[in-house]
Amino acid sequence: MSRNPQRANNNLQYITDELAANGRVSVGELANSLSVSEVSIRKYLTTLEQQGVLIRTHGGAVINTNASDVALVSSSTSSPTGSSSRSTSIESASSLSQPAIVDNDPCKQAIAAKAAELIRPFSRIVVDSGSTTAHLLPYLQTIEGIVVMTNSLPIATALTQKSHNATVLMSGGTWDPLSQSFQGQMSEKMIASYNFEMAFVGASGLDLTKGTTTFHELTKLSQVMSDAAEQTIVLAQSDKLFKKMPNIELSWDKISTLVTDNLLNDDAQRHIQNYGVQVICTPPMEK
Repeated sequence: MSRNPQRANNNLQYITDELAANGRVSVGELANSLSVSEVSIRKYLTTLEQQGVLIRTHGGAVINTNASDVALVSSSTSSPTGSSSRSTSIESASSLSQPAIVDNDPCKQAIAAKAAELIRPFSRIVVDSGSTTAHLLPYLQTIEGIVVMTNSLPIATALTQKSHNATVLMSGGTWDPLSQSFQGQMSEKMIASYNFEMAFVGASGLDLTKGTTTFHELTKLSQVMSDAAEQTIVLAQSDKLFKKMPNIELSWDKISTLVTDNLLNDDAQRHIQNYGVQVICTPPMEK
């Protein structure tokens, strides 16, 4: 790990924040985000595993949902970029006993709220799994007559329990416990058999020349969702531009609208708009 104790604490805090938001972390993604070696990331994960915070997996780690009262890095530490850590910082692993699909990130909340304004009553939409798309949930519960297909079991469960307005369709397929969603060919075939007015997808990374990107090689499901919809709306924070990912998920010509935060610079916004993409920027929600 870093010889600088403060930086090490910052990096550990960042990792726990990512666990809180997504339920899992990838060695490659963390190394890229923190600008450190994968060897250093594995040492950080080992430290957190020894504290009972996470369980190591091939290429990353997942939240240890069986842990209780495990103290993590103090939430008062700064993030790797020097700003204060997010309000979703974990104070004990007991708070993670149920996988949280919605964190308290004000940027994600604002992005989802703005994206939800695009949904009309009685629309047919498909929603991909992800920590940002999950923030659509409270708005989907109030829109009259909508049909929602999703591969996310937490989203589908919450909608069926809390909404009397939505018709909910599950994609089925191969269960992925890390993302709490269904993946694979069966899921792709199910989604491809429907027609939707809008597809709402997230992004691990944004590339100004290529589109949305990811470390994961399984990119087909997002592409199928996009192909099955008249419009594709991407929900992503502007800092995803600084996350370099090797695999293209959706090219800009597949994307109708990018909903992001107001920290996206003007040059980047114009560059994306030149591909015919509508760019909607919104400030974070006030806490």
